[in-house]
Amino acid sequence: MVLFGINPIYIVGIIIFFILILLLPRFLRMRIISTVTRVSQELEDMVSESKIILVKLSKEEGKPNSDPGPAIDNYLEFFMLPPVDLDPQGVVHKLQKILEMGEDRFQSMALTIAPHADPEWRANIIMTLKSTLALNSVAKMVRHNLELARKTGNLQILLMLQMSLPLLMRLMKAQFEGTKSFAEGKPIGDGLGPLVVGMFLKDFTEEELEERDELVVARREIEEINLIISRAKGPGARVGKLGMAVTSLIEEENINRIITVDAAVKLEGEESGSVAEGVGVVIGGPGVDRWIIEEELLKRDLQTDAVIVKMSPEEAIGRINQEILEASKKAFSVVNESILRSKSGSRVLVVGVGNSCGIPNIISDPDKIDIKKNEPQS
Repeated sequence: MVLFGINPIYIVGIIIFFILILLLPRFLRMRIISTVTRVSQELEDMVSESKIILVKLSKEEGKPNSDPGPAIDNYLEFFMLPPVDLDPQGVVHKLQKILEMGEDRFQSMALTIAPHADPEWRANIIMTLKSTLALNSVAKMVRHNLELARKTGNLQILLMLQMSLPLLMRLMKAQFEGTKSFAEGKPIGDGLGPLVVGMFLKDFTEEELEERDELVVARREIEEINLIISRAKGPGARVGKLGMAVTSLIEEENINRIITVDAAVKLEGEESGSVAEGVGVVIGGPGVDRWIIEEELLKRDLQTDAVIVKMSPEEAIGRINQEILEASKKAFSVVNESILRSKSGSRVLVVGVGNSCGIPNIISDPDKIDIKKNEPQS
């Protein structure tokens, strides 16, 4: 049967085509909203569990007089505004001041929620609070974009959000594991720098170590090379004020060469635990400490070398594993060889960059580090 010279099958096909054009975006939007809502809820559950962990830690180690929960809820809204950079002159000094004020505020927060905690556990509490705050910030941003797309019906926002979720969730799950590691005082992958440099301190005692700017410093001689060793103080979760400490050591010790050791994010396809050497100052974060040290290097024309161990972002944020522990032993040998390449009589500063959580100052046997056990294959 032909209607107006057109086969009815074609008419039905055209009708279905226009229906799909009208309904497909709505269907896609519903599917994506469902997916993003589920992920957003998972993130918010991580934040809730992290708060529970932080409250429990504060009660056990800090013995507060009242429930720290309300104070923690308030602190999770804490923020630091970056300085105005329309005129970049002096912006690093402004950022440094803001970061210093932020650190002072975190110290104050820790004293409020855990007034009786010892210095090492107070450092762990601060890092747990920072990690929980980071989780909360991401969860709020995901929820914001979800609600904005839902109200405006903007499919583009939903598509961008959906495309970024797999990588985002990888990082946030690792961040959550890192939060638990801080609360338990367990080492994370980013502690590789302090771990490697701590091996150079095996012949020292705690009393022989000098403390400055949340770092420990020691001095020794290796084959007529004067070695100054510095790393974040452990076993509490600290990274140390590297910029201030390193520049003061350069001036006081008349340093000729600096070697920095740190974890670095590997590219996909690269092997975790591979060790690489380079030149420059390897310090992550906002860049203030690195800038301060580089300014001093420029004034004094110092040689700078770097040793890194490559790992995934999940391995850097999460609990240290056997693979990274073995890599730290390789990195120790590489750093030792790098030191021996220095001229006789040189004054070499070795800096272990990273988070010292769960890593004692002196590492006599790295195999005793409390690492993440491999899960048995089912």
